[in-house]
Amino acid sequence: MSFRSRVLRYRRRVLNLDQILETAIAQGLDRFSMVAVARELGVTDMALYRYVGSREELYSRAAARAHATQPLGAEQTGWRAHLLEVAEQTWQLAHRHPGIERYLLDGPYHPETLQIFSESIARFRAMAPEFTEDQAYVLLSRVVSVTLAGADNALSRRWQTDPDEPSDLFRWTVRALVDGMVAGLDDLPGDGSARALGPESAVSP
Repeated sequence: MSFRSRVLRYRRRVLNLDQILETAIAQGLDRFSMVAVARELGVTDMALYRYVGSREELYSRAAARAHATQPLGAEQTGWRAHLLEVAEQTWQLAHRHPGIERYLLDGPYHPETLQIFSESIARFRAMAPEFTEDQAYVLLSRVVSVTLAGADNALSRRWQTDPDEPSDLFRWTVRALVDGMVAGLDDLPGDGSARALGPESAVSP
């Protein structure tokens, strides 16, 4: 048996899901392939299917892993400042992991992601107990959705003086959104239909 064959056999023996997820993340959520991940790990692409059923499942799991690295938001003096910080952190997350937008906007979500969403809502309500859980979700989700829509927008990138920082135009847009939501708090939907997440949105752990 050649040296290469012995190395490949050893790598197959120690292959695990964590290695697969981290390799997919490193290659890029918007560009990795099963073949490329397998090649990087020194195994055949068929070996990956013992851990994930498809490229789409690997994408969802890798996106969930990448999302779990995002801070929940620094302590702020008020909920408005917290929403602006959430926008900044979400922009940086999308900047580090192009392609994560589809997962965060559309799901289906890994249970760990749903847990992070719940913790984010609880954190927000601790700063602003006057809001119901559904109202907090609406405020947070609108900021995150607008941020993800603008994070990889060609028009927005035209005005970035620093490619690693949001543009002033983007930050103005988020501030205007938050100010508009503040002005419309009396009309904020408070019913459960405002929330799109639930157990049916989750993928298997």
